[in-house]
Amino acid sequence: MKPFSPRPAGYTIEELSTIVGMSARNIRAHQTRGLLAPPVRHGRSAYYGPAHLRRLRRITMLQKQGFNLVSIAAMLGKTAVGGAERLDAAMADIARDQPAVVRCLERHGVLGRDDTGAPSVVRPSVSRAVAELAGAGVQPAAALRFLGQFMDRVAPLAGEQLAALKAQTGGVSGAPSACLAELLVSAFRTTVENAAEGTFADGEPMPRSPR
Repeated sequence: MKPFSPRPAGYTIEELSTIVGMSARNIRAHQTRGLLAPPVRHGRSAYYGPAHLRRLRRITMLQKQGFNLVSIAAMLGKTAVGGAERLDAAMADIARDQPAVVRCLERHGVLGRDDTGAPSVVRPSVSRAVAELAGAGVQPAAALRFLGQFMDRVAPLAGEQLAALKAQTGGVSGAPSACLAELLVSAFRTTVENAAEGTFADGEPMPRSPR
């Protein structure tokens, strides 16, 4: 490990990666698992302090001794990383590394901009789902990237199906568009839940969302 003179603002993830000899991806993965506290953010920049450095050195030492991450978590304890913190960290990473994903989610109305101009999730249901997936081990950045890809595929189909529904109902002007949309959403939700039960049959049963 190379000596590094600490500074008040702390270390960037690139600097921290060099000091501990660990990739930035693994550092972020430890954050997602709750083994490492999130960095301190100043605007759009994130900084890690001496406590992060000590924690990563301890994790590295235990791994070299043959302990797996589950055992390390039991020995060191997990940091208090909430779903909101994970999501904020993921959004900062996506904004920096995957601007196309940000543009995609903005186009579909999932992301907006906060007071600082940084992207943020504006749909509570998406925030809750991403946080729950993070707790199950799915990184928020991966979940949001998939969501954008999925919505790109589904959006044209949704338009086609709404047009078909309008034609079948005779284009009733008194029918609220929100009700027609909810009908398709309910059908889609049920279809996805049925498919998920088959896809993840080896795991625990997928909880049904309230109708």
